Amino acid sequence: MNGNEVEDLKICSECGGSCCKNMACHFSPDDFQRISFKTLKIEIEKGHISIDWWYSDIDEKKPRYKRVYYLRIKNKNANILDPSWGGQCSLWDKGKGCPLPFNERPKGARALIPNPDLKGKCDSRYTKEMCVRDWRKHQTILKRLKEHFVK
Repeated sequence: MNGNEVEDLKICSECGGSCCKNMACHFSPDDFQRISFKTLKIEIEKGHISIDWWYSDIDEKKPRYKRVYYLRIKNKNANILDPSWGGQCSLWDKGKGCPLPFNERPKGARALIPNPDLKGKCDSRYTKEMCVRDWRKHQTILKRLKEHFVK
């Protein structure tokens, strides 16, 4: 873990899953031991990961907004390719919360700070902007994965 990741079970239990009911958390490339078509394909085939995208400045020298792919936990009843704006995390369980041990959750989940005063409005120390920036250099692999799973 780094300084951006916190686990506060008391705040999480007070939140009651509001964050998890509104959007599944995003992965950092650092969440995977290896970034390759084969290894990510195996992870996606386990059934709990979606390929999502966000429009971002992919080339900092020549600013142009393009679709940037990244990985996140699947939303409930979603497809592998899922550019949704929200939905309940497919892993979240009403009685148990997140079934993943804290250190196995995506960075977007480990950096989440539940806000019990503003249900569903959690803060993150690893924002979607940061996530998309981190995935920029892996676009060739993610596009191949998208094409593979859309067929």
